[in-house]
Amino acid sequence: MRTIRNSGKLLAATAALFLVTAPTMAQDDDEGPITQDEDAKYLSITYVMFKPGQREAGMEIISEHFVPATEKAGTSPPMLAIHFQSGKWDMAVIWELKGGMADLEWYRSPDNIKWFAALAELEGGPEQAAAVWQSYLDTVAESQTEVGHHHVPEAD
Repeated sequence: MRTIRNSGKLLAATAALFLVTAPTMAQDDDEGPITQDEDAKYLSITYVMFKPGQREAGMEIISEHFVPATEKAGTSPPMLAIHFQSGKWDMAVIWELKGGMADLEWYRSPDNIKWFAALAELEGGPEQAAAVWQSYLDTVAESQTEVGHHHVPEAD
């Protein structure tokens, strides 16, 4: 019995040590922490859960107002939008952070400003654009944004 108890303590101690050191092992190499490699492309992923019965209305606002504003502004559309059939979220929208992590430093980026100006022009003014934006927000129960990266091999 004593051996089993000691083995359990050893296992618990090993697990605790791993939990403390695993994050640093994952981020360090022989040259120190890796913050951005040449082939890293950073992404912003926004998950959206619509209010009950509001998914269609939210998607309609996106397609009838937001997509035309993106086209008019000449800003980049999302690289991918996923509509879920299962799970907590109704949709995920994935945007490439072309400037890397520095893109997160903006309160309102130049592209956001251009996009809202285009929306205002299409809607008849900033107040009307703000009303369309608020209509969209009124369809959303919850959203969450995460940032990550993936590696793109260099082209030959």
